[in-house]
Amino acid sequence: MSSPPGGRAETVGMEMPRHDPVGYLSLDACCQTTPYHLRPDDYRDPRSPATEGQWREANRRRIAGHLMADIARFLGISDNRAAIGLRKRFGLKRDHAGAVNRPRGAAALPGSPHDRASDPLAAFRLDPADPDASRAAIRDKIVLATDEGALGRVVALCRVMRELDRSLWPAGKATGGAGGMPSDPDDAPAGAPAPALILHPHQCPPAGDWATWLVLAGRGAGKTLAGASWVADRAADLGQGGRIALIGATLHDVREVMIEGPSGLMSLPRWQATGRWKGPRFQPSRRRLSFPGGCEGQVFSAEDPDSLRGPQFHAAWADEFCAWGRTDPEAGALAMVRLGLRLASAPGPQLMVTTTPRPTRALKGLMAEPGCRISRAATGANAAHLSEGFVAGLRRLYGGTRLEAQEIEGQVVDDGLALWTAPMLAACRGVAPERFEAVVVGVDPSVTAGGHACGIVVVGRAGDRAYVLADRTMGGVSPDTWAKGAVQAAADYEAQAVVAEVNQGGDLVTGLLRAVGGGVAVRAVRASVGKRARAEPVAALYEQGRVVHVGAGLDRLEEALMDFDGEGDGQDRADALVWAVTELMLGPPPLWPRIRVW
Repeated sequence: MSSPPGGRAETVGMEMPRHDPVGYLSLDACCQTTPYHLRPDDYRDPRSPATEGQWREANRRRIAGHLMADIARFLGISDNRAAIGLRKRFGLKRDHAGAVNRPRGAAALPGSPHDRASDPLAAFRLDPADPDASRAAIRDKIVLATDEGALGRVVALCRVMRELDRSLWPAGKATGGAGGMPSDPDDAPAGAPAPALILHPHQCPPAGDWATWLVLAGRGAGKTLAGASWVADRAADLGQGGRIALIGATLHDVREVMIEGPSGLMSLPRWQATGRWKGPRFQPSRRRLSFPGGCEGQVFSAEDPDSLRGPQFHAAWADEFCAWGRTDPEAGALAMVRLGLRLASAPGPQLMVTTTPRPTRALKGLMAEPGCRISRAATGANAAHLSEGFVAGLRRLYGGTRLEAQEIEGQVVDDGLALWTAPMLAACRGVAPERFEAVVVGVDPSVTAGGHACGIVVVGRAGDRAYVLADRTMGGVSPDTWAKGAVQAAADYEAQAVVAEVNQGGDLVTGLLRAVGGGVAVRAVRASVGKRARAEPVAALYEQGRVVHVGAGLDRLEEALMDFDGEGDGQDRADALVWAVTELMLGPPPLWPRIRVW
C-alpha cells in the first residue's frame, strides 16, 4: 500500500466495538490488523508534548493492559489528559466502521427513542393513544429504579416523562403534569382557559372615587385575596411604568403572605393554565415584583419606614396594619407611603389597607378620615373555603369574649375590647382605709423641657387591694420641676418609694429624683414589653374589683385609662398608674410583717 506523505504505512491493532456501562470500549476485545492512515511521526499536538508516534505507542500499551499512570508518565502528561487523548484519537472516530457514537444531551436519555445504547432496565411500553397506561409504565420503572438506588435512571425517566407530556399529551399539564410529577409553569398548555375567581362583596373595591380602602375582617375572611386581586387589577391598568408599593409588618410577611402565599399575588388563578407562565416574576434580592405589562411592585417593611422616603407610587397595599410595630401618625410607614403616593393615574393614587382590627389609636384615626371607605366581614363570610367546623369550633371556644369580637367578627368595639371601660371604672370607686401597708408614687418621666407630660400617680395598698389616691401628673415642665413634684407627692402621702421608668433618661432620672428627694427611696424599673402587655395584668385586677379609686381629682386619669391603647402619646397617666400598681400588687412579696385582726 502507498505510504502517506512524510510517513510510512502501518497496521494498528483496533478493538472490536462492544458496549459497556461506563461508555468505554472493552480492552479485552480481540485485535485485528486494519490499514489506517496516520499522521507523520514528527507531528506534535500543540496541546501536549507527545508526538503522534508516541500516542500510537501509548495506545498499544493501553491495549496490552498497561496502567494509565505508566502510560501518562511515558507521554509526560497527567493521567486525565492521557485518558482523554487516547479516547479522542483511537476510541471515538466517527469515520471508522467499528467506532461507537453515543449522542450526548437529552436525546440520549435511557429509554428515549433517540438513545442508541438504551438501558434495558429503563425500557417501558409507550402507547401514544393511551397516555395513562404509558405514564403508569414509566412510574413503575421509576419506583423500581428508586428501590435499586439508581438515581441517574430515576432522573432520566422523569425527564422522559416530561418530554412526552410536552410533545404527545400537553393536556396532562392542566392537572399537574405527568402523572402527578411537578410541572414547570413554562410548560403550561397554550389556549387553556383561566379558572374564574368569584369574590365576595367585601373583597371587591368600593364604587366611586376613594383615596383609602380599609378592609376590616376576621381571620380567614379573605383579606389577603382581596388585596392581591386589587393589586393585580391595578397593575394591569397601569401597565408599563406603573409603580405599586407592597408593605407588610416584615419583609418575610410580604414574601410569604402577600406574594407567594396561597392567597398571594403569584397564586391568583388568572396566572394559571394560560399558556406559558404569564404571571409576575419575583426578584427577592431587588425586592421587586414584575407584573406582565411592565408594572412593578416594590416590597417594603413597616419596621423600616425610612426606606419609603424617595420612591413614588401610583398605588399601595398595606397588609395587617394593626400588627405593625410602629404606627406613628407622622413618622410611621403609613405616613411615609402616603407621601409617596404622588404619581398621576386614573382614578388617582389609591391606598388599600387590609387588617384584622385592634383597638389602636392609629386604626381609629384611619377609620375617621373623610376619604376612607370601609369594608367589613366576619370569618363566617368565607366559611365555605375553610375547614369544615372551623368557625363553629372557634365560637365554642371564644364565644362572648373579646377575642371573638376582634379575631372572628372583625369588629372594633371599644366597650368590648378596651382594657378599661366606663362601667368598670364607675364600679371601682370607694373610700380609703384607715391605714396602708405600703404607698408608692409611680412616675412616667419626661426627659425634655416642655415635652410630653410626666405621669405622677400615688397608689397605696391595704390587704389584697390597691387604692389610687392622687393624680399629680405635670405637663410642659422641666425635668427639675416634675422631679420636685414627684418628691412632694411622696412626702404628702408618706410614700415609701418612688417607682420611675428609666427607659428614657436612664441614671439621669434616678439621679435627679435622689438629688431633690431628701432621702426618699427611688426604684428604677425598665420596660421590656409593650405598654399594652404591661397594662393587661393591672386591668385584670380592676375586673376583679381589687383596685379602688379614692376621692375626687381622678377624672383625667380615668379618661386616660379608657382611651389607653398602648401606642403614641398621651399614655403618661396610665403608664404611671401601671408602674405603681405593678410594684404593689404584682411585684415580689413585701419584706415587712403583715398584721391581720380577727
